[in-house]
Amino acid sequence: MRVDPGFKGGLPPAERGSTVPGGPVELYLEITNRCNLRCRTCPQHFGMPEPAAQLTLADVDKILSQVPRLLRVVLHGIGESTLHPELPAIVRLVRERGAYVLLNTNGILLSEPLCAELIDSGLDELRVSMDAATPETYALVRGADSLPTIRANLRALLAERERRGATAPALSLWMTATRSNIGELPGLVEMAADLGIPQVYLQRLVTSEQGLATRSQSLFGADDAEAPIQQAERLAAERGVQLLGSGAGAAAGSLLRAAGEAPWRGCRRPWSLMYVTANGNVLPCCISPFTAAPYKSLVLGNVLREELDTVWNGAPYRSWRGAMLDGEPPEACRGCGTAWCL
Repeated sequence: MRVDPGFKGGLPPAERGSTVPGGPVELYLEITNRCNLRCRTCPQHFGMPEPAAQLTLADVDKILSQVPRLLRVVLHGIGESTLHPELPAIVRLVRERGAYVLLNTNGILLSEPLCAELIDSGLDELRVSMDAATPETYALVRGADSLPTIRANLRALLAERERRGATAPALSLWMTATRSNIGELPGLVEMAADLGIPQVYLQRLVTSEQGLATRSQSLFGADDAEAPIQQAERLAAERGVQLLGSGAGAAAGSLLRAAGEAPWRGCRRPWSLMYVTANGNVLPCCISPFTAAPYKSLVLGNVLREELDTVWNGAPYRSWRGAMLDGEPPEACRGCGTAWCL
């Protein structure tokens, strides 16, 4: 099983100038912005900023060919990647480039044939967004009663992986913490243990004051989450499950306030990664479209209309990097480290 360079510190240090020679080392490719859910913490619920679209296999090939030092590719964004009919072929294309490849899914469409194709394609990692351990809370957060289907699909995927003698894709369950669901974190740990999934991740809510993504739902810097997290940590230790936060740190770290002034200055994303939407627009990171910042302010270029390096070292990118270093970050970055985790 290959190690994810994004989680294990294997990515090279980000260069801190206004331009970055050699292009990004990491790509987030939103291969589709269609989704079969309308989660109340997501733009799919409060209004999509772009028209429906998907990147074709040819689009992905063109983008990959322009990134000479590529180490990691994340095949998701504001959409459900398993809806893309060429997903296994896209995974193979990335693996041919030698990059680590992962994607996030809600797990609803993980049929047995698709599971087999994803295993055969060489997918390194599959992250499953759950957000709940009971059907009632799942429906509250995600707008559908799909929990039994997802559990059955995950059992089938694990069984298929075992039949093929494979160790990949690595599996994990993810929860975006809100006041409405944090009490179910211990139950999610139990679910992971029962399924045989070794890791559960707790991540921060990025607030945009819409749906459930409001400051009143945020647990960032609050004490409300302490008891369920401690209970989940004890349970995880008993059941042999790793309970982690975003970036593979401690789970509680996803909900703590960062220390010091201007914490966003520690962000490496504008120097190391490029997020490409299903329409080819380039954004500074995958968090930015979840913030309350005006969408037009996030777009740094379009790789379906321009050469990738023209965008990567163009005026909008240089301006964004400079603003972060100068201490007056763009609106989408101001909450990082002060309203949600960096």
